Amino acid sequence: MSVTRGPDPSVSKREVLEFFVESPDPAFTAQELADEFDKTRQWADQRLKQLKDDGCLESKNPGGRARFYWITTTGEQYLADTRSED
Repeated sequence: MSVTRGPDPSVSKREVLEFFVESPDPAFTAQELADEFDKTRQWADQRLKQLKDDGCLESKNPGGRARFYWITTTGEQYLADTRSED
């Protein structure tokens, strides 16, 4: 049995970024993302870190345990570029 490292590929980068754009909320926590896609908090943490490392998301920890993430112009541009490929 092989173990895949990193975020679950069944939810694409584009799907996660679309969630950020289509929601009326400006920012999300890892738990909110996990709930939206019916995944674990660990999955959401990994996916959000990857998207932040790619420059598609930014984050802030206002105190406490929750870190909030929001889409950047790079993330919005990625969505625009991949929509034109459809």
